[in-house]
Amino acid sequence: MDASKQHSSKFKIALKDLLPGYIIAFAFCFMLFIFEPLLMYSTNKLDFWFDILLILSPMMIGFAIFFFGSALILTAAYLINKAIVKDKEPTVYRIIAIVLFFLFFASYIQGNFLVGKLPALDGSVIDWDKLAKNDIFTLIVLVVLCGLAVFLLIKLGVKNTLKYTMWASGVLFVMLTVSLVAEMISYDAFSHKDSIITTNKNFDTMSTDKNFVIFLTDAVGSSEFGKVLEQNPEYKEVFEDFTYYPDTLGGYPCTRDTIPLILGGALNKNEEDFEKFSSKAYNNSPFFKKLTENDYDINLYESELIWYGDKNFNVSNSTDYENYRLPFKSFFREEIKYIMFRYLPYNFKRYSQIESMDFNGLVDKYIWDDRTIYGLIKDNPTLEKTSDRTFSFIHTEGAHIPFHYDKDLNIIEENGTYEQKIEAVITMLNAYIERLKANGTYDNTVIVIMADHGNTDLNSADDMLVRANPMFMMKGIEEHHEFSVSEKPLSYLDLTDVFGKLLDDKTAEESTADIPDKRERFFMWYRNFRLEDHIEEYVVEDKAWEWQKFKKTGNVYDLK
Repeated sequence: MDASKQHSSKFKIALKDLLPGYIIAFAFCFMLFIFEPLLMYSTNKLDFWFDILLILSPMMIGFAIFFFGSALILTAAYLINKAIVKDKEPTVYRIIAIVLFFLFFASYIQGNFLVGKLPALDGSVIDWDKLAKNDIFTLIVLVVLCGLAVFLLIKLGVKNTLKYTMWASGVLFVMLTVSLVAEMISYDAFSHKDSIITTNKNFDTMSTDKNFVIFLTDAVGSSEFGKVLEQNPEYKEVFEDFTYYPDTLGGYPCTRDTIPLILGGALNKNEEDFEKFSSKAYNNSPFFKKLTENDYDINLYESELIWYGDKNFNVSNSTDYENYRLPFKSFFREEIKYIMFRYLPYNFKRYSQIESMDFNGLVDKYIWDDRTIYGLIKDNPTLEKTSDRTFSFIHTEGAHIPFHYDKDLNIIEENGTYEQKIEAVITMLNAYIERLKANGTYDNTVIVIMADHGNTDLNSADDMLVRANPMFMMKGIEEHHEFSVSEKPLSYLDLTDVFGKLLDDKTAEESTADIPDKRERFFMWYRNFRLEDHIEEYVVEDKAWEWQKFKKTGNVYDLK
């Protein structure tokens, strides 16, 4: 046999030996770096401002890096095995490939069947020590798999065990692919969002004519806010001219459905997919229509605005979605955190250092955290003036978990409290109000300060009715008086009418004068932001904070 044929024959033998390891590595990397990100996106589609096309490129790059890296390591192990052991059969390499398969299979079980106790990634600090007890199931799986591996090696031998694990990898690959395709079709994952991407443009611009500002501070409960005011009377001076409505009933326990209710006056009853509902709500908003008729420029400082397709109203601080690309390094860092969170045993998930899915902060756009907003206010004390009327909806982190600020918005590493974060919100609001006063635009500005819902820990609280009483206060154009409290039973279903009266230069008291002192109000309940497709309606006849007295109406709204 000539040298070239001998070389070709050795290459074919080597490739045949290496192929099972390559197939196992391919299936393993497919699960982690293609299946998982696509499944994560599909099942949480509304939590991301981008559509699926933007993640394909960084996802495939990550897959390629890890697959070819794994293939290189396997090839090196094979060559070392052949060179050092001098064995015609690459036994050591095959054992390494078999171990890789069982790591793959254990990860498959962990990430797809042992995830029932995973906490919601809503930004709250996760108590990993409490979760570690769930690893009893992981330990059982590992013992069973180790026993199975030993049994196969004894019964079949190394070569045949590798052959069967290679075929098993192929079967798992097919199963993952089929389930992924089914989920993507079910969630319409490939739909183009045509999202509104908002920037900080015009944040430092106010009109010399009229301004209307809604400052939405996330997760500030009215009862807790009122207690902070009572314990710190100096805070009431911050809100002189404002009327505070402690008996305010929100619309929903979470942000997603509340924003279209506030801005569009639309109540989601799960009659269609949320992105269709919210887009219609904004396009048909009576409030946006009246703002436009009164020559207001609309600015929406909202990091996750779900408004797709054609827009009936122009948003001045929005930018073109098509100009955005996800940076690979930042995207993949967040993706690795999520993969570790899903596929590592519970006792090791802490090393993912994850608290929330932070994919929304990967590009230069509006960022909602309080320290960033506070910095924007403090770093730009002088406002730009315009003769055009301006409307600004500013959604900030507010008192949302985690509780990592003191009252001066300094970072607290641990042991912060909800009350401290409410005080930080007041510090931020005070800076905003003082800037308006210093620039002569306070008197000609309607200011509504509100929350979307109250606060509970989604990972431990079963009853989201606690969130039904968000903080709400406001002042009208040229309104001056001491801080006042109104006992009016306000509902977020009233907001379209209230905002319209504020646009007509009514005071806060005049804007709520038609609301009766006692009446029925309605609240839409669901378990948490992952279970919004099942809504139950409650009637409220007493105070908004007396959630134990809320009664079910019997109306249930499920997304078909």
